[in-house]
Amino acid sequence: MEYLNFKKSITAISLAVAFSGCVGGVAKKETPLPQWYLQAPSNTALYLYGEGEGSTLEEAKTNALNTMAAGLVVSVSSSLQTNTKSILAIDGQASYSKDVSKNVKVEVQKIKFTNAIVKNSENVGGKFYTLMQVNRQELFTQQKGEFDSKDARADELYSSLEGKAKLDQIHILQDMYPLLKEAKAQTIVLNAINNDFPYATYTKKYDSYMDKLDDIKSNCVINVTTNQNEKYFVDNLVDMLNQNKFKISSNASNSDISINLTTSPKYSMASGWNIAKVSTTLSVISNGKVVSNKIITTLGRSSTSPESALEDASKRFRESLEQQTLDTVIFAK
Repeated sequence: MEYLNFKKSITAISLAVAFSGCVGGVAKKETPLPQWYLQAPSNTALYLYGEGEGSTLEEAKTNALNTMAAGLVVSVSSSLQTNTKSILAIDGQASYSKDVSKNVKVEVQKIKFTNAIVKNSENVGGKFYTLMQVNRQELFTQQKGEFDSKDARADELYSSLEGKAKLDQIHILQDMYPLLKEAKAQTIVLNAINNDFPYATYTKKYDSYMDKLDDIKSNCVINVTTNQNEKYFVDNLVDMLNQNKFKISSNASNSDISINLTTSPKYSMASGWNIAKVSTTLSVISNGKVVSNKIITTLGRSSTSPESALEDASKRFRESLEQQTLDTVIFAK
């Protein structure tokens, strides 16, 4: 009897499961997802598309715009690859690109797609499915307006170089670098949205601005002075400048930049060692004004004499300069 009751229970459960999807003896069918979602349209010359789903309509729209941005990244990457592989000649010179590819995705992610419209939307099984559409020309016009502001600012800063001391020009160009990177990345995005946008013209211009920075640095004449009779520290600095192909002059009046080394050693003895603790201030002077002061503290030791300890400290000074790089020491504010 217990066995028969158990068997009946199993049979009842099985029947309940079998007919749970039926209403009035008819199986309940799952509602299919809309075809426009499963086979979302590809981007065209006129429109960008993106599909998305979410528990709310707003979430679905956000995900659809993320899909649109991801598709634009692919388009941008393709555009970048094509442009960098091709020789884009303007006025007989080839345009080339620096530091662009890693910034392109960031620029795409900044796009707000404020002109996006809901092309299709449907609630299926409690979830929202949406197809968003963006007019490419409207998006291009919006992005071009933002780009034009950066481009105008870059031109304004570059024009301000005229008549300034070389170190001032270097500082302006170094400050421009982040702006130029953003602007160059935007040229790629604009070209992906509208293939007629003259990407090469702008990148060539921005690259020439940064080449100007390299030219000024390489043509700077540097004068180096020191407050010490011992030449250990100044000799190390001059040797590094020579190795990095900077031009050195003993005449401050014929120099673009002067570097004054103020070395202050303190001597002591410890466990039979001569110790030299040295504080060296590097004052960078341009146009008669101190532009920057950098302090480097080093420690030297010798078993023979305080002077040998000072020489050892100068080697540590050189190592510190190599770690910081001469470029940072001389040209940073």
